[in-house]
Amino acid sequence: MEKKKRSKFFAVLMIIIIVAVIGYGGFLIYSTEYDKQEAEFVNVQLSDVRTGTSEVSGTSTQTTTSLSTTAETTTTTATSITVVRPVKTEDSQRFPNEYDADFAVLINADRNEVVAYKNANSKMYPASLTKIMTLIIAVENIEDLNDRVKITDDMVFPMIELDASRAGFLPDETPKLRDVLYGLVLCSGADSAMAVSEYVAGSEEAFVEMMNAKAEELGLDGTHFANAVGLHDKENYSTVTDMALILEYAIQNDICRKIISAYEYKVPPTEQNPEGLTFTSNFFSRMYGDEMPDVTIKGGKTGYTDKSGNCIESYAEINGETYILVLCKCSNKWNAIYDTLSLYSVYGAGGEKYISSSSKR
Repeated sequence: MEKKKRSKFFAVLMIIIIVAVIGYGGFLIYSTEYDKQEAEFVNVQLSDVRTGTSEVSGTSTQTTTSLSTTAETTTTTATSITVVRPVKTEDSQRFPNEYDADFAVLINADRNEVVAYKNANSKMYPASLTKIMTLIIAVENIEDLNDRVKITDDMVFPMIELDASRAGFLPDETPKLRDVLYGLVLCSGADSAMAVSEYVAGSEEAFVEMMNAKAEELGLDGTHFANAVGLHDKENYSTVTDMALILEYAIQNDICRKIISAYEYKVPPTEQNPEGLTFTSNFFSRMYGDEMPDVTIKGGKTGYTDKSGNCIESYAEINGETYILVLCKCSNKWNAIYDTLSLYSVYGAGGEKYISSSSKR
């Protein structure tokens, strides 16, 4: 009897051990598969960031951009970004001379169509619109936007002598590259352009070679860059159509679009700038972007030299579609702004011209 009980006990014990082993084995299989799936998920997220498909943290137009960003720390490659030269159609219209710009083009980027134009493929000088290409090259070649760059005398004092616009960085300051890029676009900082050129390529000359290589890659045969700032140079030229394509390319990159669309950005205090720096968009300091019915202007860039006149480029959403407008050689900055508002309204949304009560026009 005792022997029978003992046999039964060992049988039950063996069953328990077998069940435990099977259960533990199943757990290991499940755990391994879960870890594998989780690893694949993480890789997808990192891949999305690298190809520019993940949303970059920050703020939208007309708000202050957050200083604590994470996705912006990873380089964004250009492999998934394409642009197609817009074509004229039977509906394309020529801008009448009542609009101030000597060179102008409005394109529907979603349809790759020229909506309206004026000397759209003629050679002109783009001034600081050049800095959108500077931004593109910087973003595509900087691995970590939290990295720092040292500001030197050569990045600041020559730009002061040339009366170029500056972000306000001072020699021996070491801002984050993110700070420098916002200064590049929002205040059209020549000091920022020099800083990213040296960081990315070792010199402005080498950086400009990268800019021209990108222009060639995009098929921009009417464009050549001679500097990263947009200073007047006979060899720093483009067309408004080419500049529209550069902007179209830029806004497909999350980081570039976030910077181009920002209204304000704050840089923390440093020893050289104890009050910190506040960058306010030259573009949005002149307009809100929602002045015209059915038109939302999302971002843009201004520029000026004596030779180029007043230049402005922007992108807008109209009836769910993306439009890009470039105006160059306007006689003054307010005509450039008012015509931007009018042209989006009249030729994009089928609305009325912008009427200003300002005496500045």
